[in-house]
Amino acid sequence: MQRTFAIIKPDAVKAGHAGSIIQRLEREGFTIRAMRMVSL
Repeated sequence: MQRTFAIIKPDAVKAGHAGSIIQRLEREGFTIRAMRMVSL
């Protein structure tokens, strides 16, 4: 089983693009197993 780790950059989140990025990942066939927002 292969797994992929993805990070959405802070500027994309701030610009409101996180939802469309996640939708595109799902549309391309990826299954999201877990998701969390972390502030460093």
